[in-house]
Amino acid sequence: MRSVHWLRTIMVLTIGVILAAGSPASASGGTTLGPVQINPVGHPHLCWQATGYGLPILLETCDHAVEAQQWSLTPAGVLRNGIGYCLEAGSGHGGAPLYIDFVDECGGGVGQVWRYNGTTGHLSSLRTCAGLSGPVSAGVSVVRRACPAGPRWSFGYSAVTVTPGTGSGAVGGAFDASVTVANAPSAQTAYKVSVKFGLQHGLDYTAAHATSGISAWHCDRSTMTCTGTLPAGATGRIVLSGRLPANAKPGRYTLTTQAVVGGTSQRPGTPDKAVPVMVAVHAPPPAHVRPGHSLGLIILAVVAGLFLLGEALLIVFVRRRRPVRPGVTPDYEGHRRRAAR
Repeated sequence: MRSVHWLRTIMVLTIGVILAAGSPASASGGTTLGPVQINPVGHPHLCWQATGYGLPILLETCDHAVEAQQWSLTPAGVLRNGIGYCLEAGSGHGGAPLYIDFVDECGGGVGQVWRYNGTTGHLSSLRTCAGLSGPVSAGVSVVRRACPAGPRWSFGYSAVTVTPGTGSGAVGGAFDASVTVANAPSAQTAYKVSVKFGLQHGLDYTAAHATSGISAWHCDRSTMTCTGTLPAGATGRIVLSGRLPANAKPGRYTLTTQAVVGGTSQRPGTPDKAVPVMVAVHAPPPAHVRPGHSLGLIILAVVAGLFLLGEALLIVFVRRRRPVRPGVTPDYEGHRRRAAR
């Protein structure tokens, strides 16, 4: 019996390799998603595990070395397992276990086509969603449920991180600060990502907006939170703007920001703590003369300049009208004229 079991296992693995080589992914021009582990969102340590041909799918402790925990979704919608079978929706009633099968060589027949919606976390086929027979825990079976059904499923893991940038502003003036959010190239698409700034008393926040690869994200000014989807390898920048108080002292304000992924399980070990964002505070620029006073000074300077110019021209004009004879001073010349009379 043991030799028969091993012979059957070898045959199954061989067939799986042949099918993988002729996957519909190449025929349809699409891309196969996986192989990855499927886990309930927020429970990255529990993964789908196939138990054998015609047997239920169970939640078990995640182990990348276990082939029965590896799943690939082809462009044709066939959800293949690492041991060579594919997930079959079957025709059972709600609550019936889902199982792996080899009907029609997993060619995408009825009950073998699955769709994954990362936004909702639903994995569905024939109006059936993959659900659980009980609370999320090891040993619970994956069953048929009417859509929509919980929990939400994470097809692989995301690895979203936040890196703080720089920020600055003058006392009583505008400031801005930025952070960079990124998803690792080796990760899966991260759904429902939220990047939130910690609000600090005394600062007036005016706007937050996303740029670069996440310009389509939605930002809420009231909570200073930006949300959206972050594909694998994508990166973007979020800028926070506001005003510093008039009584702020030169130095710095320390803000915080944190990324939370609500639609995809984060890869175990990915940093998830809030990171500091430093906003440097500079002294205000020197006070300038008010516009009204500045205009008055300009007019006064122009008048004074014209007065000096007129006086200079008058002196030149007078000197030219009264020529002086050589050797005689003007005063003495006048005296001689009066004496001659």
